[in-house]
Amino acid sequence: MFRKFALAAAVLLSLPCVAQAADVTIRLSHGDNENNPTHKTAVKFQELVAKYSNGKAEVKIFPNNSLGNETEVAQALRMGSIDAEILYTGNLVPLAPSVGVLMLPYAYTTTGQAWKVLDALIDPINKRLVPEAGVRSLGFLEKGFRVLTSNRAVRTMDDLKGLKLRVSPNTIAIETFKSWGIEPIPMDWAEVFSALQQKVIDGQENPYTTAISSRFYEVQSYITEIHYMMWTGPLLISERVFQKYPKPIQDAVLRAGKEAVQYGREVSGEMTASAQVELKKRGMTLLGAPTDEERWQKAARAIWPKFYNDIGGADWAKEAIGIIEASAK
Repeated sequence: MFRKFALAAAVLLSLPCVAQAADVTIRLSHGDNENNPTHKTAVKFQELVAKYSNGKAEVKIFPNNSLGNETEVAQALRMGSIDAEILYTGNLVPLAPSVGVLMLPYAYTTTGQAWKVLDALIDPINKRLVPEAGVRSLGFLEKGFRVLTSNRAVRTMDDLKGLKLRVSPNTIAIETFKSWGIEPIPMDWAEVFSALQQKVIDGQENPYTTAISSRFYEVQSYITEIHYMMWTGPLLISERVFQKYPKPIQDAVLRAGKEAVQYGREVSGEMTASAQVELKKRGMTLLGAPTDEERWQKAARAIWPKFYNDIGGADWAKEAIGIIEASAK
């Protein structure tokens, strides 16, 4: 009997270990490919959730809008049918107007200022996100300022005259460009490259990394580094789902989200620097900031009150602006 027991024990010890299934699975959606800072942030979140939960929680990543477009997934988060998402702030505004304060033009003009502002606003914004959209942000990713590409050199505000410039179809972007004396052309993203190619439009605004991934160097010659708006995006989790987690899992998710977003910001900075080098190699001329950028900033900030009703009301806008100004010093 002893020999049989010893043999059985030896057999069991020789079997390969089978990983224990996680207690919690977090399905995370985003709209970008695997080479984008968004996906790299998601992967880091996946790693850190597993680490900080001691394997009791796992993240499954669904890139390329495979679970639906950003707005559709944000709505699903409210119901808890999808657990988490990284999306562009502008696509969350229809469900959570208060997050629109992050899109005020020229709220900050450097990456360092932006990081301070995004971190300072996380708790105040979450107090409003939960009732407005049933989600909470674990942190805000950024992918750089939305710079201006064009087929004519733009060094001053006056150089904008006569240019047909595409902007994303949201009120803040449209009104900002109007404040600079032009009538911008709102256009769906899918149409932009062909419109540039066919010279229906003369330029557009997006981060440096988008100029690379979308091959704008094939149809544009110049980049002007305006600092009016940064691509920001929250790492969201469904509040309904989050409240079902045991406290240790909640703590792990909160810690992992904060660190993953910081990692994503650093990756984004590295990719932006690489994109600038590559765009020069591809023949584009990088003009730097406008020589009169203070004029652009003054005009854009003057119209902030126009947006208050669309971003949660005047009281919230003024509270958020106070936090922005204190943080950006």
